[in-house]
Amino acid sequence: MSLKNLSLKHLAALFTLFTLSLPSTKAIIVFQDPGRLTTMPTLAGGVKPGWQYLGQYGNFTGIPIGPRAWVTATHIAGSTGTLFYDNAGNSSLIAYNSTLAASSGDLTVMTLNNDQPSFTAWAPVWTDPNSLQTNQALYMYGRGTARGSVATNSTPTAGTAKGWEWGASDAVQSYGTNNIDALAQDSNSNIYLVMSFTKPTTGNNVPDTEGIFSTGDSGSGDFSFNPVTNQWELVGINYAVDVPSQTPGGAFYPAALYDMSGYYDGTNLITSTAPANSYSTSVAHKNSFLQPFIAVPEPSTWALAIIATLGMIYIIRRAG
Repeated sequence: MSLKNLSLKHLAALFTLFTLSLPSTKAIIVFQDPGRLTTMPTLAGGVKPGWQYLGQYGNFTGIPIGPRAWVTATHIAGSTGTLFYDNAGNSSLIAYNSTLAASSGDLTVMTLNNDQPSFTAWAPVWTDPNSLQTNQALYMYGRGTARGSVATNSTPTAGTAKGWEWGASDAVQSYGTNNIDALAQDSNSNIYLVMSFTKPTTGNNVPDTEGIFSTGDSGSGDFSFNPVTNQWELVGINYAVDVPSQTPGGAFYPAALYDMSGYYDGTNLITSTAPANSYSTSVAHKNSFLQPFIAVPEPSTWALAIIATLGMIYIIRRAG
């Protein structure tokens, strides 16, 4: 089933400062007690769905996508930066000094300085936007807040639990799961993945690991399994989360909400029981922008390509 498209509205972008009335982000909040999953998920056969490719960029995250490049969110990126990365667990933590190379929307590419060694392991990237599907499962990653106190509101159902407030921020890496529910497009034609914070109920098959962004998740990533390449690939870079107000036109209420009814979107009362959404920049829709930085063929692959010019059959494989 193909994804529906939505206009991008009611967004609270994940900035590190309260600018433009948009609050900042840090870690994945989930339903499962105690509200945060801080151990790397490992699937059948020892498969790791993306956690191993996360590097530390200050209190945020950067993700290598090739031997000399890594990506993060534009709104947290500086002109220079250092990524601490262990090459998918294959080395000790190494500091990679880097410089901003290019940005497109809220996606920024940093490249390693000339005196820095290359990465030896990096994340495979989802490149085909047409292959994204409704209900496509993913793992979402981030760093920061714990799950805080139960969130309620005063109207129209006073005292009814609606989610949780954002708790203390400690930049601890965590994860949750979710599905791609839709695509959203902003006024500059940037495309985002939309993931709703759906409350698990009897019969809806939503796991207690269902997650939502909170303050500090910016720049981290979402990974989904690609049946064509038979691997977990980077599909999104964390950008924003819905945050309503408790009063008409009031300040944003920093909370992970599975039910926004009774809160306010500006001066408008939200009457539906709609959950808050997380938003990530779709890397597949940035494929042409990312291609110059994505992993290049290994030397052995180039040799095979040369052999092919002589009429021999060959297989091209991409490093990663």
